[in-house]
Amino acid sequence: MSSLQSISINDFNLDSDVVQKFLKDYTTLAKKNGKNIVLCWIPSHVGMLGNEKADAALKSALSFPITRMKLPATDMYPCITKLIFDEWQEVWNCCARNKLNAIRPTVGGY
Repeated sequence: MSSLQSISINDFNLDSDVVQKFLKDYTTLAKKNGKNIVLCWIPSHVGMLGNEKADAALKSALSFPITRMKLPATDMYPCITKLIFDEWQEVWNCCARNKLNAIRPTVGGY
């Protein structure tokens, strides 16, 4: 185990509200509800190529001032259109027995 991993494990703070909630939920699920819970250690990104540069860029961006800017509603049209078509497609996919679905399985442009 690397020294970085042992530091993060040793710094485990039981006073944290998040940790307390996790322990409570874990106990409730494991003991009272008879659930089988498997925990898995996920290593950090330490040592991954380019990760240090990405972390440094992110940290430097935190020092920039927040700039408020107005976006025109038209900038959201492509996102809204995609969301509508995705929702429409989900409904259309549920109509598999419909003969029109067999003719045109995908909604949208012609």
